[in-house]
Amino acid sequence: MYIYNITFVIDPAREDEFLTWMRGEAIAALFNENSLARSPRLQTVVETGGEKPLPEHGLSIALQAEFDTEASAHEWDSTTLPPVLGDFTQKFGPHCAFFATLLTVIPL
Repeated sequence: MYIYNITFVIDPAREDEFLTWMRGEAIAALFNENSLARSPRLQTVVETGGEKPLPEHGLSIALQAEFDTEASAHEWDSTTLPPVLGDFTQKFGPHCAFFATLLTVIPL
């Protein structure tokens, strides 16, 4: 299994606006019935090194999606994800950022 993680960094004051956009627009575009992605999860950083993140560092919210193959994750990344990331940048820029990581699950 492969996990695609996109971490969004936004102004903490815009958290509610971001979550409304994510739940109402982004999730529908990224995880529709034709999507290669499944099992969406949203997560946020609570502490780093035992400390709460300071507001001036921004609010980090990660979206994760699962894929059966590396190829399907790359296809989703090249076809489905770019319009959503463009919309994010347009709505929350210029003081926002995102970065993506593709992970694979290692059996214990």
